[in-house]
Amino acid sequence: MCTSCRAAREASTWNQFDSLKCPWCAARLIQRIGKLRITAAKVTKRRAVVLADSVAAGLDEAQIRALVKGPLALAPEKRGRS
Repeated sequence: MCTSCRAAREASTWNQFDSLKCPWCAARLIQRIGKLRITAAKVTKRRAVVLADSVAAGLDEAQIRALVKGPLALAPEKRGRS
C-alpha cells in the first residue's frame, strides 16, 4: 500500500478509493467500475470521470491506463520496513 493510501486510511472519512493522488487507487477504482452491473455506456462514462479527476490531480494518464490493464486489485511493490 502506498503512503497516500495510508494517509487517507488514517482520516476519519476514509473509504477504499479515497486517494486520487495514488495511481494504484485510481486504477483499482477504474477496474472495479468495470465490474458493476450497469450499462456499458455508464461504465465508460464513470471510468472517464475517474481518469479525468486523477489526471487533474497530477497523475500520469499513461501510467494509470497501463495499471488498469493489469490484474485486479493492483498494489504497489512492497517495500521493506526501515
